[in-house]
Amino acid sequence: MPDELGFAELLDDGGLIARLLGRTAAGRKREPLYGPDLPVVLLVGGPGMGKGRLLRCIRRHFGPRVPVAYVDCALTDCREQAAEEPGSRSEVTEVLRKIALQYGDWSGDGGGIAVPRLYAGLAAVAASDRLARTAPLVDEVSRLDGILPPGSFWRGVLKGTARNYLGHLAGLVTSPLAGPFLNALLDGLFARVSAEGRAALADCYGEYPGAGGHPQAGLRALGEDFQQGGEARRIAEGFLFRALRQDIDAAYQGVRGRMSRVGRPALLLDHADGSLGRRLVKPALEDRERGHHDRLVILATARREDGGRFLHRAGSSRDGMATWQPFTGELPRWSRPPGGVPDHAPLWRGVLLVRMPVLTRDRQKDELSRSRGGHEQPDNAVRLRIHSGVHRLSGGRPRFVTRLGEATAAATFPTAEECTDWAILDARVPAAEDEQGRPVADRPVADVLIDELVVRRLPEELPPEHRGHWLDLLTHLSVAHDVECAQTLMRAVQEGRTEQLNAYRIAELLEDTGWPRCPRHFIGDLGLRRLLTRRLHRLRDGGAAWHADHALLQGHYRDLGDRHPDALFVTAAAHRMHHLLASDGADLVTRYLADAFRTRPVGEWCEELLAVADAALVGADDDRYARALGERQVRGDTLRRRIDRLLHAVWLTEDRTRPLEEIVPGVLRGPLRELSEELATLADEAVRDQGPEGADVARAADGAALLIRMARDWGDRAEDKQPLKRCVCTEHIGFG
Repeated sequence: MPDELGFAELLDDGGLIARLLGRTAAGRKREPLYGPDLPVVLLVGGPGMGKGRLLRCIRRHFGPRVPVAYVDCALTDCREQAAEEPGSRSEVTEVLRKIALQYGDWSGDGGGIAVPRLYAGLAAVAASDRLARTAPLVDEVSRLDGILPPGSFWRGVLKGTARNYLGHLAGLVTSPLAGPFLNALLDGLFARVSAEGRAALADCYGEYPGAGGHPQAGLRALGEDFQQGGEARRIAEGFLFRALRQDIDAAYQGVRGRMSRVGRPALLLDHADGSLGRRLVKPALEDRERGHHDRLVILATARREDGGRFLHRAGSSRDGMATWQPFTGELPRWSRPPGGVPDHAPLWRGVLLVRMPVLTRDRQKDELSRSRGGHEQPDNAVRLRIHSGVHRLSGGRPRFVTRLGEATAAATFPTAEECTDWAILDARVPAAEDEQGRPVADRPVADVLIDELVVRRLPEELPPEHRGHWLDLLTHLSVAHDVECAQTLMRAVQEGRTEQLNAYRIAELLEDTGWPRCPRHFIGDLGLRRLLTRRLHRLRDGGAAWHADHALLQGHYRDLGDRHPDALFVTAAAHRMHHLLASDGADLVTRYLADAFRTRPVGEWCEELLAVADAALVGADDDRYARALGERQVRGDTLRRRIDRLLHAVWLTEDRTRPLEEIVPGVLRGPLRELSEELATLADEAVRDQGPEGADVARAADGAALLIRMARDWGDRAEDKQPLKRCVCTEHIGFG
């Protein structure tokens, strides 16, 4: 996948990133957006939307022009390093050290960024463990030397040389200490600090809670808070991040800084909606809300559309939250909403949400052509069918598009009719190497996508005891609609387990992972639902798991009673018919619809028909065209045959897992008009029997008129390749 795929507007010379950083990728100046109060920019989008890929592009394109540090908050290296010395390190301190090393290595205009304030704070933390012996504490402090670029720190803050100061630290190993090691460290530091350095540390740590303007007291309190843990440690860690941002600001000030540095530095935080990312983003937002402004451009990724629950106080309104979608033709406007009260204002006030762009149809076609490369081009009908299938399955998600492109480029589809969605998902991604250079065998693209988008992206709050079967739970839920339907499945699937997840909690975890919600489908993303549906059918031989889940739901809605109301299907009977159609065929469904047509209001009947027919056909012979065209007759009267044709035409239109022939709109209109004629005839007969005011007359006449309108509307939607019933899953992509 080209890293820049879909990001042209964001990365170009007049795009959002260049305007935030004040420099283009080529090094030209740009008028910076916002300031001095900067938002934290959250790149939001679910799995496969390219958030991490965009950060890598920013790092590669703009890293040579402005100082850029990158941290993947999902990696465990900093956690593992902190666990080696839990008394004097934490995951946050290790991340700050990693960030400082990257800024120190900057070799562009102005050179590396010195971090004396951060160094002093990290040294205080490293020396604060009262239970440790002196030698290990000295080693911990000495370990921080790497974040100090040669010359600048020692010249501006300490008198003498690095060797002088490190010699002082080494002497503490053998010298008797009158007090705690932290006091001795601070005494040695401030004995050698210059007037400039003392002022810098006073401006920073003199503001630590309880310091009263005294930097030594602030550093001592910071170390003690770190040792206390809990909320006190969180405050200490947040203050260390403030110290780093003050160091960065200092590098841009003064005559030398203003003459040698251009633009703004950037901090890129991937997977920032996890625990570690929140511990960095939250204090930065709190500081900026209190008026502690800085010039650091923080670009972070989050999976939820609202940026994450931690941004929103319970009961607070989200009106006014700044949100921007690329390809709107203008740059986002942002300013902090007025009236916020520090420590009580919701954090979203300091955030600019940037919704990750989906690939347009033209971009998708370009990517599919690029993936095919030197492979033989399929004939036009097959090519169009591949484009249609990829568009529908991917919803424009870049990871979906690229993986499906790789698989279809290496696959052979003899005819367009054989190029179904299921055949596309069965196509194999060629053997390659993973990110660590290890060989990966070729696999069906559906398995690759499930691994990348589900297995490797487990919800952060998913309990450990459920991690091993999270994928199986979602697989069974691929046939569910509302939460009641999903909960029925979960009770059966988790029967016998001591610890169970209910459907309400699973819905929340899915939302936290970035998957969209849909009122009509529990798995609210069409592409993900197709992946899980395929897996469910193959979970046991002969599609046994697929049939068992549908049979379970049929029994549940049968027990409720046919006339029990159902928000999505009108009645429980229609909900039961949907699962019967998906698993066992259409004959009983046709009989039910024919009986209901004689007794039910036509508007309700049409709603039930659409809901029933929104079913996947998996693992069975597809005779829907033959049934829709009347080439295969069902037993029964004329009404049943007409409804059987209509049901199969609607089913073809709504399922759309295979090419839709041009005759389908006409096939839809025919039975509807015939049913309208039948109702009109019944209305005429009722007039003769009951008079023009009879109830049966009104029902039949209204129904006849409604069916004529349905024949026009449904036929037009099918011609436009749109679903007959609007749904969140398809409203932005159609059916292709």
